[in-house]
Order: sequence, then structure tokens, then C-alpha cells
Amino acid sequence: MRVLGVSLFGALFFTFFIWLASTGLMVSNNFDIIEADAMWMGICAAGLAFLFPFLFMEHKRPDDGFRREGLIPLILLGVVASAVIVSLVALVWPLFLGERAVPGTVAAELNADPASFFLVLLFFIGGMAWSTCMMMPMMIGGYKVALWLLLPYLGFAFLIFFAGVQVFENPPSLLVTMIWVAVALSGLAVLAALAALRNVIDKPKPQMTASERDAAYQRYLEDRLQRGLTNENPLPGIDGPQPPRR
Repeated sequence: MRVLGVSLFGALFFTFFIWLASTGLMVSNNFDIIEADAMWMGICAAGLAFLFPFLFMEHKRPDDGFRREGLIPLILLGVVASAVIVSLVALVWPLFLGERAVPGTVAAELNADPASFFLVLLFFIGGMAWSTCMMMPMMIGGYKVALWLLLPYLGFAFLIFFAGVQVFENPPSLLVTMIWVAVALSGLAVLAALAALRNVIDKPKPQMTASERDAAYQRYLEDRLQRGLTNENPLPGIDGPQPPRR
């Protein structure tokens, strides 16, 4: 539920950016006005997909937010449900384009053409799934895995933003839709495999049972007795002979 709630907030957050661009009040670092057009919609959609894995991350938890049990259904349902929520919110995006919307493109027909909506939904599912596939091993595998995947991750960042612009700037077609069906399904399949290998990528630390702790404590006491140390709960530095009190 937390992931779905944050996904909704993220979709509304990027919707605000699209609305702000439509007012002409949004400028770049060079003080050029950012227009609410198909390119800007594609960039915002790609940003949502690219940032999705960070919704799972919780450094306060020992598993970094990627639980060791039941991760496969959690992460697959999280991707699909979040993609549906974001796609539904994106239905209002064409309203902000006005005359800048090119008729026939996905950006213009998103809220009127089921084929455009389905293509955007596939884009979000595929983008979120593959983004999580790239980020999850980096999060749970430590800095060594992160270094190995850094260049592929940067390459993926370029591809997802390029793909987002291409999807929204062009009309939907059967070929493009089939490509994104393959991207979405393969992303979900790889994500399920990585979730299944979660405990292999980051092996859990062995924990002693209560009986094992008792046995270890008994061995500790026996070792102390053999060395002539009789304090069962010693404070640091009092195992040796103590000077007389004055």
C-alpha cells in the first residue's frame, strides 16, 4: 500500500510539472521556457518509470525494503498496480497541451484512444520493471555490485528517457505496441527471477536459535572455568587478580 500511495503522489507530482509548463512559468537553467508538449510528457513519464525502484528502498530496514520472503508477488503486483495508477493519472496530461498537441500522437490521443492508453500502460510496466531490475541488485548487493552495474544503469537511463519521448511524440502502431508487450513481459520475467535470487545476491546472516545460544553460553562458561575465571558476568578488566581496596 505504501508503494501504491507514493506512486500516486509521484504521478500527481509530475502532473504538476506538466501543468506548470503549460502556464509558461517553467524555465530551464538557460532561462528558456519549457513548453508542455509531447517531448516534455515523455520526459515526465520516463522520470516516473526511472524513479520507481526508489519507492521500495528503506535503509532503516535490514533488508533495505526488499523483503526476503514473499518478494516475488509483492514486487510484481507493485509494478503492475503502480503502472495502472500512473496511467490513469496521465489521462489528464493531454488537457494541458492545448494547441501544442499534434493530432494523432499518443500525447494528444491518450485520453481518447484506447490504443494510445494501452501503449502508455505497457511503457510504464516495462519501464518500471526494467528499472527495478537494474536498481534492485545495486541496492541489495552492496557497492561492489553497484560499481559493476553503474555503466549499464546509466545506459538504461538514456534509453528510458529516449523511449519515453518516442512513445509520446508518435502515433500508436501495432509494431510499437508488440515491441512494448515484449519489453513489459520480459521485464516482469527478469524481475521475478531476480526476486527469486534475492537471498543469493545478498545472503542472510546466519542467526542462532535459542538452543544454540544456550549451548554457546555453556561452552563459554566451561572455557572460563578451565582458565580459572570464576566471575560469570565479569566487567571488563576484573578477570585477573585485583588489588586490595584501600
